[in-house]
Amino acid sequence: MKKTNEKVVESVLNYIKETQKNEGKSPSFRQICKYMGFATIGAAQHYVGVLKKRGLISQEDNGKISTPFNLSKGETIIAPLVGTVACGEPILAEENIEESFQLPTAIFGKKDTMLLRAKGDSMIGVGINDGDLIVAEICNQADDGQIVVALIDDSATVKTLHFKNNQPILHPENPKYKDIITNELKIQGVVKHVIHSY
Repeated sequence: MKKTNEKVVESVLNYIKETQKNEGKSPSFRQICKYMGFATIGAAQHYVGVLKKRGLISQEDNGKISTPFNLSKGETIIAPLVGTVACGEPILAEENIEESFQLPTAIFGKKDTMLLRAKGDSMIGVGINDGDLIVAEICNQADDGQIVVALIDDSATVKTLHFKNNQPILHPENPKYKDIITNELKIQGVVKHVIHSY
């Protein structure tokens, strides 16, 4: 049985991701072998197998390697991951960009987009769970019934927006939380997709 070197596992995964990012396709076993300096193709297959078993990559019937953020050829946008957004009580918005991701426009569109990490359970009724990545279109207006990223007194939260007599109401999708009614509301974005953490 081949021994598994954790540093090599990480290096192989990073090489696969970088090749997908730069070339729009996954590297072959031969390319992995050459890049890593493996003596045999079997070594590359071993480490790809380890990554597959850990759920870090998947392998299609034709042998193509893909990762959760696999990039197909075509136009992409860059979306920053900007901190954590509360899905319970609002928390202080983190303005620091943690990292950026390249997203295919065929799925996510071409408009300015940001990623935020959900925290809490106030939006479980619409399938947004603690730890999920929220994909939001950056904008400062939203329609009744849309799920929004809202800023209240410099704290960010994700809720469903409703209007009653022109009064904006932020509605949680979990009955144990109460509506937030405020005039100090700034829309930061509209939620378009959710990437589940599990």
